Amino acid sequence: MARRVSVQRRDGVALVTLEGAAAGPKDCGFDPALRRALDAALTEAFATPGLQAIVLRAGPGGWPCGLDPAEDYSPEQPTLAALCARLLQATVPVVAVLSGTISGGALALSQAAGLRLALATTRFHCPEAGLNLLPAAGGTVRLVRRAGGAALEGLLSGRVLDPAQAMTLGLCDAVASEGTIETAALTEALRVAALGPEAPFSPREGALSNPGAALDALAAARARHPARADLPAFARIAEVAEAALLLPLSAALDVEAVAYDDLSRSETAAALRHLTRARAATQTLAAAPAGAVAPVARVALWNPSVAQAGALLRRGLSVQIGTTAPEALAQLLTGIARAQEQAVAAGQLDPARRAADWARLDPVAAPEAFGPTDLVIAKPASIAERDRLRQALPAGAVLALSGTAPGPGELGIDRSQRLAAIWAATPERLADLPRLAAVLRAGGMRVIHARALGLRLEAAWLGAADRCVLAGAAPQAVDAALTRWGFAEGPFARAARLGAERSFPRLIAAGGEPGPVLATLAVLGGGTGEAAETALAALRAEAGIVPRPLSETEILARILAELALPGLTALETGEAFRPGDIDLMAGAELGFPAPHGGPMFQADRIGALALRKRLRALTSEGAPAPPALLDALIRDGQTLAGRFT
Repeated sequence: MARRVSVQRRDGVALVTLEGAAAGPKDCGFDPALRRALDAALTEAFATPGLQAIVLRAGPGGWPCGLDPAEDYSPEQPTLAALCARLLQATVPVVAVLSGTISGGALALSQAAGLRLALATTRFHCPEAGLNLLPAAGGTVRLVRRAGGAALEGLLSGRVLDPAQAMTLGLCDAVASEGTIETAALTEALRVAALGPEAPFSPREGALSNPGAALDALAAARARHPARADLPAFARIAEVAEAALLLPLSAALDVEAVAYDDLSRSETAAALRHLTRARAATQTLAAAPAGAVAPVARVALWNPSVAQAGALLRRGLSVQIGTTAPEALAQLLTGIARAQEQAVAAGQLDPARRAADWARLDPVAAPEAFGPTDLVIAKPASIAERDRLRQALPAGAVLALSGTAPGPGELGIDRSQRLAAIWAATPERLADLPRLAAVLRAGGMRVIHARALGLRLEAAWLGAADRCVLAGAAPQAVDAALTRWGFAEGPFARAARLGAERSFPRLIAAGGEPGPVLATLAVLGGGTGEAAETALAALRAEAGIVPRPLSETEILARILAELALPGLTALETGEAFRPGDIDLMAGAELGFPAPHGGPMFQADRIGALALRKRLRALTSEGAPAPPALLDALIRDGQTLAGRFT
């Protein structure tokens, strides 16, 4: 097995080379094994006879960059903070040659070096604030003490920065080309070594020479990125930055460590890290058959968006497009042409490539005009149009239907914003799912493998809200409890916005039906006023329910419990394969608040035993019975995350 960190010696310089991102474990950063290897390599480097300098670099693919920076900061020994301390205590100059993506552990280690040289292709990214974390192991404190309050921009914006932008924020010191960066690093390291140990590359704490200006820059950055109630990390990072400028180094590092520990223990950080892993998993289909996937070269789209058609053309596919209404086809073509012209004007698309893309676009007036193709992705406007698409399907093509149930030999698509759940109506089409997924991803979608999941989540959400009102809550109180918790809108507000003519068919398609409260409010035109109160009182009396006030906490607990049901059932039956997929769909379909993860994440936080107890209590009010999967989790002492990893 190749060493994850190697040491070479050259003219008194120890070249410490980290395993590159292209060779190491996928999406893995500074895990404990890599940290142990680096620790051993530093010991070996420091023992170099006549050591004059250390150059820290990475192999092909650049520095290790993990999907989850919290794993870089894990407490297993040696910690990242301890490795940074070893670099800082070196009695010789340390140069970091930066390549790939510098984030998490790479940021902390590079800030502990004396000089940072970056390739022009290097990118810098601080994703921690968006995960309700902060760059730890001294990464925040040392960056701010070197670059001042302006560094807060890089810590809070979440943007991926190029070297020119990174230099202004203190993330790197200079940029060099692939052919010269190694020589530049060696030359500069030896130059500083010749001047003696008291001759640093640049002041490690340059911002402290003018603390007033640094604090002014910090105040300006805080104004551009105000504190957020949903992400406490924004305020904590600003507090740590202020401590870095006002306190001694050791005290500032303590403030950083305490802030990181507090944030990392929060539900918000756990939820956002869970969703990050779930998004990464959408690059594979959990139930996809093994083996090579034949690529799709030709695709036909019925009622597509401008973005979808344009993205597939940019990927080099031959694309046929058609629409239900002739005028919509003209608008679609105009939209594609305008988007291409804008891309050419912005320098993002070569005119010759634009002409080639346009040449691969073939508009058709009717499904019968579709020529040979590998895949037809259609969103029919009616049952009759669906049947027409089936009859006109070109020989050898596979039909994938969105917005309507697929038939035998077809594929289904359940779209919600930028997320698509796909499934095969019959087992013989399972092999076509990866091909459909590849096309949808090329069109800018994230893809999961699940059957009609969005509709079933919405039905459970509306059904739970219905039962809350029957139990005694007011419709507006249910909506208020959920929106205050972070939902984009409440269930009754959504039902009113969609109207009965749109929301009721969705419920029926999910295998349910409108609850008595929704049906009554649809007739009355809303959930407020004396008529609504009288009608709700009559519904409760008819059902033999003595209404009682429900607190916001109880409303949330009831709805979260019922919202877990369709996900649990889908996992149990194999209609979904990963809890994270269900949580992504809940966010896309229902506006489930990301800082709370999703219904499956919340089910694990509640615990299988407590969840089963609550669901059993709700069955007396008409809720579905808890699935057997909960019994299995309780018996085996497992969580959903543990069972379906």
